[in-house]
Amino acid sequence: MRAVVLAMLFSACANPVPDEYDSPLGMATVVFSLSDSPASKITGITDASERAVARWAVFVFDSSSGQYVYRTSENGEDLSVKLRIGRYYHAYAIANYPLTGAGSLVFSSIRSPEDLEGKVASLSDQGVGELLMFGSLSFPLGEESPGNTQEKCIRVTRLVCRFDVRGIRTDFSARPELAAKTFTLRHIYITNAYRTSRYGADYLPGELSSLRSAWYNTMGWHRGEPAESSLDALLGQGNINTVVSASSPFTQTVSFYAFPNATSALDDCHHIDNWQKRCTRIVLEATLGSETFYYQITAPAMERNYVYAASDVIIRGPGSKDPEDLLFDDDALEVTFSVNDQWDEGGETVL
Repeated sequence: MRAVVLAMLFSACANPVPDEYDSPLGMATVVFSLSDSPASKITGITDASERAVARWAVFVFDSSSGQYVYRTSENGEDLSVKLRIGRYYHAYAIANYPLTGAGSLVFSSIRSPEDLEGKVASLSDQGVGELLMFGSLSFPLGEESPGNTQEKCIRVTRLVCRFDVRGIRTDFSARPELAAKTFTLRHIYITNAYRTSRYGADYLPGELSSLRSAWYNTMGWHRGEPAESSLDALLGQGNINTVVSASSPFTQTVSFYAFPNATSALDDCHHIDNWQKRCTRIVLEATLGSETFYYQITAPAMERNYVYAASDVIIRGPGSKDPEDLLFDDDALEVTFSVNDQWDEGGETVL
């Protein structure tokens, strides 16, 4: 996919400086596009909805004068741009920016690169098919081509990570008292997910981690937070209600999306009552016989635009009684957890 956006640089002043005064070398036409090279993070994936660009914008800043302009594309149309030769520029691309909601992009509020880097994005404004992407490019503009027409590709990355769960089965061969009970998979969802992130950083400052309002945790399925139900498509899959056994595994691959979380297992404070830094987890909610249990799969420190996968999940015993309580019996769950930079055109690391 190659989407092209072109932007025209204007002065931020009421009376623009004449081109001939500001740039004796003249003007050049510059074409800004989202990178479609093999190394691009928006190519090489199987699901077109994850790389879809519904709309995007380009901001271009003159590093010496602070002058800037932005232009938007709603349907991928080409827009002409002329920039002063001999200047140094910082260009930013924002794809699938929200038009409404807590994280909506208000163009009049952006006056500097710092405003863009520090812009807060909300997970509730994301959607499959409209995943927010952000990238930047700095460059000097010289006389490099006939007619002074130049192309600049801006590489963008998604602000979210992806979580895959691939294959769930039971093995109660060492627990014959459990083998006679029916294991029913009810829900799979992400817990301890940040509500917000910044465009130019993977996560918000650590002090926000102590606020309950900084997290999505319960998804409304077992603790009643209906306001979060709109995030089901990103953070979980409910009402699976599938009987799973050793001979009849749950083979569907389910994918969820969350903002990065830099917390490692050593820094996890899930065991204390007040909210502190804690790891993001995948939770399997199931019934074993008549009892409801939770099985947690803890993610490592997460980076944006990476794929994290839990595969070959084997249930061997009862889980915990609360989704925030980790398993008392480490042998109750076996899982292969991998970090796959699929969106980066790279390899896989198995933990």
